[in-house]
Amino acid sequence: AFIASLPLAMLDAGRGDAEIGAIMGTAALMQIVAAFVSGGLIDRFGGRVVFLGGSLAFLAGAVALALGLAEPGGALAPLVAVRLLQGIGIAACLPAAMTLVPALVSGPRLGAALAFVGMAANISLAASPPLSLWLLDAGSIRLVAAVTVVSVLAGIGLIGTFRLVEEQLVARATGGRTFRPAWRSTWAAPLAIALLFVGHWGVVTGYLPQRAEAAGADVGLFFTADAVALLLLRVPGGYLAGRVGSRWLVVGGISVTLASLTLLFLPPTTPLLILSGLGTGAGGALVLPPLALDLTNRSDAADRGSAFALYSVAFSLAIALGSLGAAPLVALFGFEPALLIGVVACGLAALVALLERPPARRHDPAAGSLGRPAEVGPA
Repeated sequence: AFIASLPLAMLDAGRGDAEIGAIMGTAALMQIVAAFVSGGLIDRFGGRVVFLGGSLAFLAGAVALALGLAEPGGALAPLVAVRLLQGIGIAACLPAAMTLVPALVSGPRLGAALAFVGMAANISLAASPPLSLWLLDAGSIRLVAAVTVVSVLAGIGLIGTFRLVEEQLVARATGGRTFRPAWRSTWAAPLAIALLFVGHWGVVTGYLPQRAEAAGADVGLFFTADAVALLLLRVPGGYLAGRVGSRWLVVGGISVTLASLTLLFLPPTTPLLILSGLGTGAGGALVLPPLALDLTNRSDAADRGSAFALYSVAFSLAIALGSLGAAPLVALFGFEPALLIGVVACGLAALVALLERPPARRHDPAAGSLGRPAEVGPA
């Protein structure tokens, strides 16, 4: 809800591009720190408990905006606090949700199931930017936040209905684990690809709304087009990853993304933004499900929370580098040089995918529907 609306609300309140990018990027910065903690907590207590904690952090941030405790043109500290709470929520909810999946499906369906669960965020992202901009025009950022409060409360109400299967599996698998995140060397390549690939998104979310607004283009439709393409193609991407492997899907998805990002170097128009958004979404649909499946296959119930928490760290670090890191560059030279760095990083991600030698197939005795062993597809 705040990806498009909060930057524009701050712009209308008189804040500069560099300051807006810095404020928006603090959520990703907090996510980096919080994800290290959430991974160990998921390994110890299971995904549902940590998902609830992240939802409460989201709720607190939205309530602060809805009540006017944080204002787009007001003091800096409350706005930063809201973004920090949102960073905690992302760090908890995203890895927690993904760790619930392997205990509920059999191995041959795991790639498609991970992609299917990932569609939830895509549905939200498809609907929220245009709705939030409409609410912003009709009222204020308080109205956007109030609607968000209702949405988060509905999600919290659904958490209690989830079955305890995954907590039971985690309890058997972890025993006396500490809260520190685990590490496997086989996670390095998927995490590096995620870090390099997602960097452009920090530039896009931090600075494209202002650039599009100045040109009179509807940036909300860019985010909607991205989310719709990702939504439509994510499950097919996960299905293919579970049967043919991830390497060429990742390389193909990065290539599509690169072609789409080149459109953003042109003067923005609404049709151009829609076309670019469709391409970035399609590229993400071919990259993200294979990476999630790789991390699932290369972990087990005792450390899968750590794997997906580090995945979240890679995303957050990439977005922070693209938004916070690019702020001085954007202030001095504009949007295009910052986006060019994101394009180069995407090319390096494709190179990592091509050069990595995937590990051998492995078997996770703790995975599978209702705890039954699941075969694991090609990494």
